Amino acid sequence: MDDHFTRRVLLSLDVENYSSRRDVDQERVQHALANVMRVTAERAGLDRSRWLVQGSGDGELSVLPVETPEKRVVDHLPSALAESLAAHNVDAPHELKLRLRVAVHQGLVRATPYGHAGTGVVMVSRILDSDPGRLALRACPTTDLVLLLSPPLYLDLVVQGHTRLSPRDFREVPVVAKKFNSTAWLHVPGVDVRALALDLVQRPTAEAVSVSTPEAPPAPTGHSTTVHGGVHGRNVVIGVQNRFGR
Repeated sequence: MDDHFTRRVLLSLDVENYSSRRDVDQERVQHALANVMRVTAERAGLDRSRWLVQGSGDGELSVLPVETPEKRVVDHLPSALAESLAAHNVDAPHELKLRLRVAVHQGLVRATPYGHAGTGVVMVSRILDSDPGRLALRACPTTDLVLLLSPPLYLDLVVQGHTRLSPRDFREVPVVAKKFNSTAWLHVPGVDVRALALDLVQRPTAEAVSVSTPEAPPAPTGHSTTVHGGVHGRNVVIGVQNRFGR
């Protein structure tokens, strides 16, 4: 990669229930995932060997070549990945079955000693880690793939009619993580995502902020007088309250 930030298509994915598997099965899952992604790239007409892949054990962050058309990724990758997952899972034992959450974005990124940096990486990572993808995968037990598109990709490609997918195939969902507050567009192949009952985290609003009212201090013992005054105006009533403590 060049020594400056460049705009790339970014893909981040995660395997469901990876940490609950035995050590030996985690290793086998990683090999299975690598094979599924290799086959998927071939199906989609993409050169996997040129991807910059940063593994995370239970998934990966991939930076695709600079000349990669985002249309090809959005148009062909979901169906290719769904086919590859179905082919793998049909004969795989339960402990090696793969169900994925996948986030796709296009943004600025640069190679670093520890992987990649840039706002593009932050965006695609937050979208992947948000609740809607997990909830959708849980709500669709017969589905192996959940896709989340960033708002720019959805608006530029889907809304403008540049892909085989249409806006009816997507549902806007909140992405709320740490100080990050945005949205993403959810797609589940073969599922009406608008009909899914998802208990989603909503964006905080001013009306939703709870403000606690401090309790009044206890009345002191003895005699005290509170005078409400110092107000100038017409028809003003000045009240005097005498309070006697016991």
